[in-house]
Amino acid sequence: MLHQETTRSLGVAFGLIGALLAICVITMVAWTSYNKRLSRKATRRRHSNRYVPIRLERDTLGRRLELPAGELAYTAPEVRVVLKDGVKAYLAVDAEEL
Repeated sequence: MLHQETTRSLGVAFGLIGALLAICVITMVAWTSYNKRLSRKATRRRHSNRYVPIRLERDTLGRRLELPAGELAYTAPEVRVVLKDGVKAYLAVDAEEL
């Protein structure tokens, strides 16, 4: 036999759900404002706009890299990676070979 809920118990349940929801909203608003404040302070004291050049000389295993000239490796439709004599070579494939 199922127990029928009273109006009072439903009110208590909805009150608890509402209180938990309010706590979550207050916590999210506080956390978001804290992060915004932290971000504003960090940009004033730290110069993070400096350019850091990426040097592609070796891979993570220490092998030398041989890249195609210019922007060819970035714009080629296909790039093959070949390992020859301990050098990792990136070869841009011509459109005719595809």
